[in-house]
Amino acid sequence: MSKLLLLFPNGFVRIFMNPTSAVLAAPGIIRTYGLSFLLPLNVFSTYYFQAIMKPAISFEVSVGRGALISGLLILLLPVLAGPDALWLAMPLTELITAVFVIFSMIRCTRQLPGLNPGL
Repeated sequence: MSKLLLLFPNGFVRIFMNPTSAVLAAPGIIRTYGLSFLLPLNVFSTYYFQAIMKPAISFEVSVGRGALISGLLILLLPVLAGPDALWLAMPLTELITAVFVIFSMIRCTRQLPGLNPGL
């Protein structure tokens, strides 16, 4: 799906609206925003943390990704890097969240009983 979005951004725009020529002239925006869909790890990680009984981490990932990090980047990026930087907010949110998720998964998986007999 995300590869199709990157290859045919205007096709997806037409699904949701009757675009003007100005909207169709900006496929780079769709491609930039579409990068945030390449990594489903962040969504699936919340299920993983719930399954291993770490609901607090699952909550942190969900709220951090959905409101805190994205909200801060949406407010800060246009001010710091110009209006076009707004479209980088979600890809950067996903990247920042993925780093947290990977470190948390490693830490939590090492703590699972039976997986580390030498500990």
